[in-house]
Amino acid sequence: MLAAAGFCVSLGLASCEDYLTVLPTDKITEQDFWKDKNDLNNVRASAYRQFATQAVTDRIVQWGELRSDNLTLNDMSRTNIQNLQQGILMPTEGMFDWSAFYTGINYCNLVLEKGDIMTEPGKEVDPSFRRNDWNTIKAEMTVLRALYYFYLVRAYRDVPFEQESINTDEQARNRHLPATLGVNLLGTLIGQIEDLNAQSIFPAVDYGNTQDNCGRITKRTMYAILADMNLWRGCMLLKSEEKGDIVLGEEGDTLSSAECNALSNACFQKTMDYSRIVLDEFQADYDEFLEKNPNSSMSQNKDKRYPYLNRFLFSGDRNVSDVVYSSIWGTGYSDECIFQLNYNGVDLVNGTPGTFYSYVENNNLKTGQMVGSSFLMAPSENDADPATGFGRADIRLPETFNWSRISSNPPVFHKGLASSIVIDDMKEMSEGCSASWRSQKSMPWPLYRLSDIMLIRAEAIARLNPNAAAAAGNVVNEGFLLVNTLFERNNPKLTGTGGGDEDYVSTRLDDNYAYNGTAKKGSDLLTLVYQERQREFIGEGKRWFDIVRQVEASNDTKSTLSDFISLSTSVRNRLRLLYAMYLPIYNEEMKVNGVGNGGKLIQNPVWDRYTPNK
Repeated sequence: MLAAAGFCVSLGLASCEDYLTVLPTDKITEQDFWKDKNDLNNVRASAYRQFATQAVTDRIVQWGELRSDNLTLNDMSRTNIQNLQQGILMPTEGMFDWSAFYTGINYCNLVLEKGDIMTEPGKEVDPSFRRNDWNTIKAEMTVLRALYYFYLVRAYRDVPFEQESINTDEQARNRHLPATLGVNLLGTLIGQIEDLNAQSIFPAVDYGNTQDNCGRITKRTMYAILADMNLWRGCMLLKSEEKGDIVLGEEGDTLSSAECNALSNACFQKTMDYSRIVLDEFQADYDEFLEKNPNSSMSQNKDKRYPYLNRFLFSGDRNVSDVVYSSIWGTGYSDECIFQLNYNGVDLVNGTPGTFYSYVENNNLKTGQMVGSSFLMAPSENDADPATGFGRADIRLPETFNWSRISSNPPVFHKGLASSIVIDDMKEMSEGCSASWRSQKSMPWPLYRLSDIMLIRAEAIARLNPNAAAAAGNVVNEGFLLVNTLFERNNPKLTGTGGGDEDYVSTRLDDNYAYNGTAKKGSDLLTLVYQERQREFIGEGKRWFDIVRQVEASNDTKSTLSDFISLSTSVRNRLRLLYAMYLPIYNEEMKVNGVGNGGKLIQNPVWDRYTPNK
């Protein structure tokens, strides 16, 4: 429940008073705590640690991946997943329990409250920890809290917004908050970060080591999350009157439909601005690296678009080591990483991949509950540039699935679990690969990487310019180049027009692809973005959220579920309404905080029919 269970039980604590026991301290009372920076940093670390627990990452997969068309059920005894994929969402299922997220939010709230008190000018409790030191952590925790809420909004749409820490069981029991409309909550979260930004209060740029630069919120992470949240808010603002949303402005006034549309465009423009900052930082890092390492192999990219994107630099065809995969997934700390969850494999273990995807046992890859959907593999046998699924030379096929067309085994998801991959034939990915696997216990969990920002920016371009035609040098053409550069990176054996073997030619590699002949429009770009996002992010908990975002933008579930995703007719029929795209509130939460039990939460109207005793 949002109260005691929401803040305590998901950590395995008996009560809210036990939260101190997760810290490396002896038996102390709260009034003896918060005496120096180390105390605050311990709770800050707990906020990250909570994000990395299986209680959170399981739900990222269940909420953002398993409802989509990327994976099919391998273990038919999992009726809860079967129901989820069939569009039958029962509030009694534990996967709809959001308490693990609110536990993390509570840690963030604690740090934000205590940090301000500990560093009040003239009343500092630790002479080595002053307001300027605190401001960096304050920005970090504000962004991390926003990310927790961002997942909840994408999954439930409307959720309670708690900004005060809960320290006792009595507080938890007496705390009843209504749900805040998702589009308004995103506006608040964005505003909180932007207010700090306006005061030049940012998370750290560099923590001094690669592990923390990947695994903690940095200034770059902040801009990436702002880009993503603004993209979502821009979509949620559209069709507001048709949806029946009461959208609030900065002063608490109700916005008209026209005002919502104007604000939507402003959000998309902010996505453009923030994504530009992130890409410019990658460019600056690349330039600095080349200045220090002029003979590096990365220098071969300097005349290419987005030269900081890792690429193949070879011409071999057979038994080729996948250097792109190794650079992103093999090292654990990629230079394309923006933010990921880190695991040490001992007291913090990544258990989610082994549950749902695959795991290693006696050096053999074992199948988890899910396998790859066959339609994603089918084009790889004869199509170099399919609209959906993997083309015959797309390295993301063996990077994502351990599969071969000559094998009777299902496509087993192993992205991230493989430490290295050797591709049998660079022109025929359906022939499979050989891989070295590691324990999933210590594999990182990526939340944002370079390809996210490239595709977020391309989508913002498409949504800002749906009817505008591409032309040389214009912004719509930039969107196509962003998407096609990723496609080119992942299809190193394809060539553009006139490049050689016609079976391996794709016009997407032509510089004038978007405006050669009849110019393509922003609406065409949006379709291309969604097709590329599916190939790029399989298994990362993003696909279903992408579909929800398009439903928000169009307020048209029928067309979205027909045009953007492969679902059965029966499932599409069950998801006719906007709120069918979202989750039910967990039944145990409703028992404590529902309107019928003295609380203020209202069950998702689509799924309320599955509430017991209804």
